[in-house]
Amino acid sequence: MNKKGQQMTLGTIIAIVLGLVVLVFLIFGFTKGWGNLWDNITNLGSGNSNVNAVIRGCEVACASEDPYAFCTQSRTVNNGSGEEIRTCDYLRDSPDFDISCNNIPCN
Repeated sequence: MNKKGQQMTLGTIIAIVLGLVVLVFLIFGFTKGWGNLWDNITNLGSGNSNVNAVIRGCEVACASEDPYAFCTQSRTVNNGSGEEIRTCDYLRDSPDFDISCNNIPCN
C-alpha cells in the first residue's frame, strides 16, 4: 500500500466539529447578545411552560378525590408568555385546559 497522504483520525474530526460549534455560539453571542442566546436555548424545549405538569397534578388530585388539592390549592401556571396562580377548579372551567373532573364539587 502506497499512501501519499496522511489519514485524519476520528479524534481530530470530532475536535474540528466541536470547535466549529463553539465558534458559531461565540459569533451568535457577540452579534445578537448573550441574553438573547440564553433565551433561544431555553425556548428550544418549550421554555418554562409547565401546563402539562399542572394538568397532570389536577388529574391526580381528581383521581384521589382530594377536594383541598383540587378546589383550593394554588398552582402556578406558566404557559410560556406569563405566570398565573390558579386552582384546578378554575382551570377545569377554562377552555384552554382539558381537565374533566366531575366527581369533586367545589363551592
